Amino acid sequence: MDRHQLRLNQASGIVVALVGALMTANFWPPVRALLGGWPGAIMWGVAIGALAGSAGELHVLGRFFTRTDNRSLNTLAGLAVPLGVGLLLAAAVSAARQ
Repeated sequence: MDRHQLRLNQASGIVVALVGALMTANFWPPVRALLGGWPGAIMWGVAIGALAGSAGELHVLGRFFTRTDNRSLNTLAGLAVPLGVGLLLAAAVSAARQ
């Protein structure tokens, strides 16, 4: 996949996920409160959309950590990194609220 197609996929994913996140936050106020209000819903929508748009190239990120040529392992590692960072951020926010 060339860089132009990747950026197009990311932009499309961001737009679709942002609309979905805003609709979800609008119709389910408890979800909006869980995400941190409207700014949190927007942030998570953009982050999830960018991740979804980059799904075809996650093996590049995984290769940075695994240093192997196994595409499946690299894709799995590339997916685990952003999800792990998200979980760490969610734990930090949860700890800060207490």
